[in-house]
Amino acid sequence: MGQDYNIVFTTVDKTAWLQLIVSYYQFYSGSGKGCHVYISFSDSITVQGLIPMHLVTLACLIQFLLDNGWKPYLSSNNKEVDDYIYNDLCFSEYWMGKKNHVNTTQSSHIFNLWRVIDHEKDLYAKEVERYFKHNYFRNKDLSAISLSLTEAFYNVFDHACAKDNAFSLIMYDEEKQVLHAAISDFGIGVAKSVRNYLPEIEDDKAALLKAVENNFTVKSTGRNKGKGLDNILSCANVSRLCSGRALLVDNNGERRCYGVNFSFPGTLLYFEVNLAQMEDEEILDSFDF
Repeated sequence: MGQDYNIVFTTVDKTAWLQLIVSYYQFYSGSGKGCHVYISFSDSITVQGLIPMHLVTLACLIQFLLDNGWKPYLSSNNKEVDDYIYNDLCFSEYWMGKKNHVNTTQSSHIFNLWRVIDHEKDLYAKEVERYFKHNYFRNKDLSAISLSLTEAFYNVFDHACAKDNAFSLIMYDEEKQVLHAAISDFGIGVAKSVRNYLPEIEDDKAALLKAVENNFTVKSTGRNKGKGLDNILSCANVSRLCSGRALLVDNNGERRCYGVNFSFPGTLLYFEVNLAQMEDEEILDSFDF
């Protein structure tokens, strides 16, 4: 019988969480040969503390483990979080059930995890628009959100070579009227893609700043028009783009790029849109959750 392994998440601090994701990615990069990996969450983690960037990177890590021959399981430790991930977000359905999308069972404010498949990108973005328009904004034009998501997929995922290891999740804070979205993949990453295209760029920080320039594209597919990353950062109130050893933060148009002490595999884009600032907004329905 093979050795059992454990992955334990101990914090929801964004930087520390990503450090854990990267450390486990590196540790389990070899062939698992069917060994079991038990994933658990410490008591310090709460459901309220888990936002889309936590959940999409967790999904990517699970897919990565499976792709490398490991057998991941959710280990019971934190009952509230375990029940949330297993029974409300239905994580097991994505792998045991071979599904790309499953509705949440309780949390109506969440457009649940979606495995981003190439031919479903446009469908996914329109479904997000339809879902929130039907549940919250029946007379509101949310096409900008749909367009931003579509462009993000084309620019972040198309050239990533992610091989179906890309996930998105949208969460709506009804009280603050803020939409939180995250898209993560474990492909080659935007930073590396840009540096492959422009070898004169010396580091990942410069690569991310180049990637978000208007009209820039690595021309890896015929559909990339070079506007997606710039447009989505311009549309959102706060955006973060993490790839390789760099993190780009856009706060209402002010962009800064920072070096990080880990190398994120692929790309993580997470952003917030304040729907209360949109013109002619009228919230018609609300749900208790």
